[in-house]
Amino acid sequence: MIEIKRADKKTEFKVIEKLANEILHEVYDPIIPAEHTDYFLMEFQSENAIEDQIKNENFSYFLLNFNTKNVGYLGIQKLNKKLILSKLYILESFRGLKIGKTALEYVNGFATDNGIEKIELIVNQQNQNTIDIYLKKGFKIVESIVNSFPNGHSVEDYKMEKVLKME
Repeated sequence: MIEIKRADKKTEFKVIEKLANEILHEVYDPIIPAEHTDYFLMEFQSENAIEDQIKNENFSYFLLNFNTKNVGYLGIQKLNKKLILSKLYILESFRGLKIGKTALEYVNGFATDNGIEKIELIVNQQNQNTIDIYLKKGFKIVESIVNSFPNGHSVEDYKMEKVLKME
């Protein structure tokens, strides 16, 4: 059984941090330097970063559970009529079990319930499997961008969006 549970306690942020440390290295180390993955984890997916994003940047985080085991997480940011799908990560051994599909359906429902007009996300251009999933779910590539970070690394990404209402 797949469950999506809002994460709002420090102990849950720590679980997400632990999941992120495992998942991000397996996803990104083949396409970006591992030290950039470490930087990304510390700056954006550590327990403290998650707590700060929730308190100060209108983020919500959710744990993804499969048969009561924490197997992934979801992070979204509400900005007026736009929802940023910031993070959707699932442990490799649990991919293909419709957890990501369920999470995307949850995001769509959240967006609809909150008057959101479009959902946006950023995906690394080398992450073709993920790009294909989002395309299949109604997202479109709207822009090719280079994201540069204070640690000196840069990555080539796509901005993707799914329009829910005509603007």
